[in-house]
Amino acid sequence: MEIKTRSSKFSLIALASAALLFGCSDGNDGEDGKDGEVGFSIAQANELKASISSASVTEGVIAVEFTLENANGVAITDLDTYQAVDWIGMGIAKLIPTEGKGYKTPQWVNYINSTVEPVAANVPPGYEDKAGTQFQPGLESSCAQECIENLSSGMYRYTFQLNLNDVPELEGLDLTFDDSLTHRVTMELRADGTANKLINAHYDFLPSSGEMVAADATRTVEFLEQSCLRCHSDDYDHPWASKLLFHGGRRFDIANCQMCHTSYAGDPETGAPIDMGYMVHKIHKSDYLMVGYGGSIHDYSEVTFPADMYDCRACHQEGDTSPVDAFNFKHHRALACGSCHSDSTDPEQIKTDMHDRYIETTDCSTCHAEKGEPGAAHHFTDAVAKDNAKDSYSATLVPGSVSVATGMMTFDVQFADSSLTTPVMSPDADKRITLSAIYFGFGNDIDFGSGTQKVDLLGLTPTAVSDGIYRYTTSTSITADTNQAATGVISTKMCVDRDTLMGVACGTGTDESNNPAVITGDLVAFNLNGDDSVMARRVVVSNDTCANCHDEKFIGKFGIGFKHGGSYSNFEGECQMCHNPTRSGADSKSIQDHIDFKVRIHAHHANKRSMQDPITFPEHYGNCAVCHDKGQLKMDGLGAMVATPSTDAVLGMVEFSPIASTCVSCHGTKDSLISHIRSNGGAANDTRGTYVPGSESCATCHAEGKTNGVDSVHPVEW
Repeated sequence: MEIKTRSSKFSLIALASAALLFGCSDGNDGEDGKDGEVGFSIAQANELKASISSASVTEGVIAVEFTLENANGVAITDLDTYQAVDWIGMGIAKLIPTEGKGYKTPQWVNYINSTVEPVAANVPPGYEDKAGTQFQPGLESSCAQECIENLSSGMYRYTFQLNLNDVPELEGLDLTFDDSLTHRVTMELRADGTANKLINAHYDFLPSSGEMVAADATRTVEFLEQSCLRCHSDDYDHPWASKLLFHGGRRFDIANCQMCHTSYAGDPETGAPIDMGYMVHKIHKSDYLMVGYGGSIHDYSEVTFPADMYDCRACHQEGDTSPVDAFNFKHHRALACGSCHSDSTDPEQIKTDMHDRYIETTDCSTCHAEKGEPGAAHHFTDAVAKDNAKDSYSATLVPGSVSVATGMMTFDVQFADSSLTTPVMSPDADKRITLSAIYFGFGNDIDFGSGTQKVDLLGLTPTAVSDGIYRYTTSTSITADTNQAATGVISTKMCVDRDTLMGVACGTGTDESNNPAVITGDLVAFNLNGDDSVMARRVVVSNDTCANCHDEKFIGKFGIGFKHGGSYSNFEGECQMCHNPTRSGADSKSIQDHIDFKVRIHAHHANKRSMQDPITFPEHYGNCAVCHDKGQLKMDGLGAMVATPSTDAVLGMVEFSPIASTCVSCHGTKDSLISHIRSNGGAANDTRGTYVPGSESCATCHAEGKTNGVDSVHPVEW
């Protein structure tokens, strides 16, 4: 057997030493030494993870045990001594049932509260009569590491200074400890002043048994990742990313937010409730103002909410992966309802306002529903009816049916509607339809630069070909190459009824929606030779990602007025038929004001256009993954694309190569960027006619996956 040693001399010394020790032995084994602690310091971790494992209340004393690890699950061993732990805040609250007609959701009552007086100098003009004393819940933060005991590698115990048997009384609040009620402890911990080492954690338990309660015994309502982060950013460490990170960069989790944003909490300078439901509703309605720490005014009047305000499901997500009490938003609560339906913040006045407005026309159970009943589900009957119409109805160009001859175009359309028991009619005979239009774009590889045409199907009487298939003939000026790939897509608007939740002949519904359903058609690639394998236009943005913020209703009862009234609804290719680089008349604008889709959308969401009202984009606009799926940034298929012509205020008529136009839509025409583009075959602020399609080499370095790919140089979070 071969034995390898690092040093023969070292091995001989070791053997000699062992022999001497053996000779002096008393024959008894020595005691085992104490195992060394295995783990990392907080300083060595790039990220921290915590999990609360237990909580108990003994004679009013609250003890919370938790583990602390790095991102790889290795124990953090010095939380109790690490000097750069800059924040530890611990909270404790109980969940109290709420009485009233119909089911009312239980509410959190925090044991740690302050009575706060308004600071006269901080009261905004016009709020003098609203300022007054308010309760504000809080956390225990003064004890910090002094209250932490290191139990073992990565396991700690925090013992509250607060004793639940000695909580000071506050008029109107029941702060007595009841061990039969669900309680929640929360933890906020941050080290090194960085969001990467920030933790929000909570634990819901029953003090009488010490056991964690089941999900249906607590109140959660929302999951941050499922609801808020559909639109908002969790890029908490980026210095200028718009983010949901509050209170000095310490709080982001909804469960922790609920502990202080309770039904009885308010802002002393404005009188505004800081109740979670009231505050969030008002913020998204752009109708909320309050005064924060140090007299800072938080004015949300400029918020732009990009979905249907009437459809609660824009934020309140239900389903198998949602909290078990996600349905709670359907049950009325004065402040939450009053945030939209009343100008008052007084629960009794809100009740009066609601009764005065609705009691004569609305059944009481609409608001006062029993647990499990729909309750305020009437808020989204409008959206459900639209969903039903969208799921049942379709209108699609029949591939291979398009022909052009002597200035006339002929094509077939397949209509289907699973909600009908009778054969589906053509749009001109279907009284439910308010819009049915097909859009043709020729030149899939050049963003439809060979011509586009809109055909109004409502204004044409087709001939029936077979069940559900109708043939149309209309005039056209298109003279496209018969081999050239083209696209056809149909958009439809259908009147819907909120009682039957179905499509209805317009003007005949018992409770007809203010706006019709917008039904997105499929993009169908074809050519005039009838080939069934032609290349579709590249898809670099998905309808589903747009729907994360804008939902799929496009126009709602309340909320945004969607561009073009929602008539153009397939963002994967339909919008680009008009919003193309060579659109007539668009070249008179600056590049960032151009309607070219790739320019328009980037510049719009980055607030770089001079001809639009500002929007409050709730994400980091440099995070391409907000709109683009992985694989959509490879910059494939741009070799045939032509330049985007525009007009520079100084240089006059100029043009930008395809990738360059996308870059400057956000970054602007900086000299350094212009120089870089030109040196790599692109055109930027160059004389029209300069760019040769295919000469732009930006993708070599900047395509997705490359060393300096857009997904690397931007804060992209796939």
